[in-house]
Amino acid sequence: MELKIEYLDEKSLIVPEWKATYTLRPDLLTISSSLIEFGFIQPIHVRKSTLEIIDGSERVNLALNISQIYEHTKGKIPAVVHDVDSFDAMMLHLRLNRGRSNLVAMKTSKIIRMLNRSGKFSISDYRALLSMSNEELSLMLDGSLFKVRKLKEHNYARAWVPIEAPPGSVENSSIIIESPPNPDR
Repeated sequence: MELKIEYLDEKSLIVPEWKATYTLRPDLLTISSSLIEFGFIQPIHVRKSTLEIIDGSERVNLALNISQIYEHTKGKIPAVVHDVDSFDAMMLHLRLNRGRSNLVAMKTSKIIRMLNRSGKFSISDYRALLSMSNEELSLMLDGSLFKVRKLKEHNYARAWVPIEAPPGSVENSSIIIESPPNPDR
């Protein structure tokens, strides 16, 4: 398959409501400084029929809001345009972002449940396309993520304390919970 890059008007691009990624502020600052210095060094991915952004919405948002980035783009964003349906767009979004580890678990679960209801992908497809174990896929399809876990049996490190963790599961341990160094972490 030949990679064809088109230049699209940044204002015509749409961030889909099903987007399952989140980028922390320090990472956005790094991305923005790179865009200011070098411009777009890789294209975004867009769904042809709707101009929904499959991958690259943070970069587009930065280009729309930072004048120094606009100097590089002149309002045009390099994009690979995919002629896919909404389900293939969602799967591509998950596949591209899973490799970078920036998917939000609850949003990913929601997409996987929507894809599963569509019947377009089989259980073996999820395992193959997203490299998911049976346990992880089961959690994603369940939708609660923590529901199947026996929370009362675990002591959690301060880096990972689920909202559902029962009182005392952290407090009685030797772990000291501290405030993050900035509001994004």
